[in-house]
Amino acid sequence: MPQLKTIKCRLRVLMAGHEPPLTQTALTEATGLGSHTISRLVNNRFDRIDRSTIETLVDFFGCEIGDLLTLAS
Repeated sequence: MPQLKTIKCRLRVLMAGHEPPLTQTALTEATGLGSHTISRLVNNRFDRIDRSTIETLVDFFGCEIGDLLTLAS
């Protein structure tokens, strides 16, 4: 049976690559997203992501959805 792929969030990578690098607190303040939401995404401990959260993050980082979310086996 083939192994299922899982969605991984690359938010930690985007935060580290930002100039200056962002803390979770700074990202929360800059985007208005909840600290719990940011923490769960950074640590890949989420079951679902609201569309508005994805839109906020890709808009903030000026990236594509594929830069934020990837498939991993």
